[in-house]
Amino acid sequence: MSFFYGIISMSEKTVYGGNNMEQSFGKFQVYYNRLSEELKKIKSNNSYTNLSKAFAHWYLNNFFKIESNDIGESIIDGYGDNGIDAILIENSTIKIFQFKYPDKSSNINKKIDETTILKLINGYNKLTSLRKPRRANDNFLNYFERIKEESIFNYEFYFVSFTDVMTENAIDALETEINKIYSMTGNKISYFVFDKKKICEKMDRAQKNNIINIELKYGNLQQSYNIDDEIKSWVGFATAEDVLSSVEDVLDVIFDENIRNYEGDNFVNTGIYSTATSEVESKYFYFYHNGIVFICDNCKVSMGNHSSFLEMAAVVNGCQSIVSLKRAKDSNKLQKDTFVPIRIIETKDLDIRSKITEYLNSQTKIRDSYFLSNNTFIRELQNELFNEGYFLERLSNEYAFKKGLSKIKEYPKEKILQLEKTIQIFVAYYNNSYASIAKRGKNELFNREIIDDLIATISAQKVLESQSIYLKVCKIITKYRRCRRSDRNNEFILFLGFDESISDEDYNKVMDSYLFVNTADLLLLNAISNMHYKDSIENKIKVAIEICKEEINKESKMSPSSGTKSALIFERVQKRCSKLKSKNSLKESELVVC
Repeated sequence: MSFFYGIISMSEKTVYGGNNMEQSFGKFQVYYNRLSEELKKIKSNNSYTNLSKAFAHWYLNNFFKIESNDIGESIIDGYGDNGIDAILIENSTIKIFQFKYPDKSSNINKKIDETTILKLINGYNKLTSLRKPRRANDNFLNYFERIKEESIFNYEFYFVSFTDVMTENAIDALETEINKIYSMTGNKISYFVFDKKKICEKMDRAQKNNIINIELKYGNLQQSYNIDDEIKSWVGFATAEDVLSSVEDVLDVIFDENIRNYEGDNFVNTGIYSTATSEVESKYFYFYHNGIVFICDNCKVSMGNHSSFLEMAAVVNGCQSIVSLKRAKDSNKLQKDTFVPIRIIETKDLDIRSKITEYLNSQTKIRDSYFLSNNTFIRELQNELFNEGYFLERLSNEYAFKKGLSKIKEYPKEKILQLEKTIQIFVAYYNNSYASIAKRGKNELFNREIIDDLIATISAQKVLESQSIYLKVCKIITKYRRCRRSDRNNEFILFLGFDESISDEDYNKVMDSYLFVNTADLLLLNAISNMHYKDSIENKIKVAIEICKEEINKESKMSPSSGTKSALIFERVQKRCSKLKSKNSLKESELVVC
């Protein structure tokens, strides 16, 4: 089963994307749309009657690790369920679930109401009643009988709903009924509510398969600014040696939430190295340096031995410093009196973690594409491509950095995919509305108000398909460029089907009429994506070239290179290509240039 995770930050804005012109309205709608596709597969594979059952299956499988074959026994949902969707028994505790998955995205803003609560309470009462329920399905009765056989006094209610939180009336009704049950039976009941925000956070957190716990020795560490239990912080300093010691075994993953990896021996990094290795300057390092910021789920500080223990840790600011200091240590030049300012932030809120990473890395200019590194779908994509034998550089300079640490195998150059280019190609192939923007300007394409929506359907299969076709397009463009650079190279005109015996004058006219090809990579790719008939890619490239040539050459005031970026040209080419029924749909007159 595929699974997606990570962090998304979107504005509430309507965006039209993809050849299917799907509409979405924000972060949770993007998650809803993508999750719905997975639930439809689960529904079909298991013959469930609705998506709520598939949602229950998905949730139990992913977050309670119940095997698919065992889920059938846990799911109660259906005729005779008495308001209970699933039941689990773990460690003498009965977990009772109620799942809600909206039938359409516009309903995800509704709240869990009192009626929903009372249905589950009714189910609990029947499940624990001495009298056998009149209407109950087989799974319900199995648990009914099991409760009679075992001494179980602890219960947990789980409300899992891809909507908003409970209404105040629902909370009052639930807590009133729980207190009533306890006073009458002594049964202890805890309840848990997982709304759309918490579900998305669980999906995000599932990606963090690298559980990074570190011990950081410090020279001084003091409690700093806190906001209740939402976020806490500590500030202090540690020796460079101790900082490096705390992360040396996890250097390949400790920067996982950072926006960029080590960027080489630039002016700043050279300065860090020089100060840390200078016998005169190293003692001033603390005063010259902004510090290193650790973020974690939980921080425990041991005052006795000057150690802090960070669970689910990451360095969100300080990658350049740590790698520069490591270089100093590896060269045996790191001075003992090099002290580093440190800040530790504790929070389990992934949205806050994401914003901290973004804002702490905004002191210098950061390309918008860098902020995709923590995106839910990009994290999933990287793992999928690993399985296909490709390395997607999710972080800037990630391949060289991890290869230098000997943490990954060597990949052939053609198997290393750059994130920006990969997304440009993906959007150009799968999204008519933004295909021209993919060619025209990366800054606009990677605008954070739209990019999350544009990549909501990205997958390894789609990336590799678009990459494969793009490379074939590029081979033809290379043929054209070779022809332009030589006195008379016929490989491009032979590809198009011209007679190689044409005169030099006609040859030059032909080559001039195809001048747009030099910059037409994404225009041709998008054209091919709109051809829905069966044929070889090479033949489709030929047809695409002719259609693009005609549409661009119509515009006498538009330069060939401008034509390959024009939204108007993209739209005309899309319409023409989508109407083709076969390669012969293009008039023969369009295939000859005189």
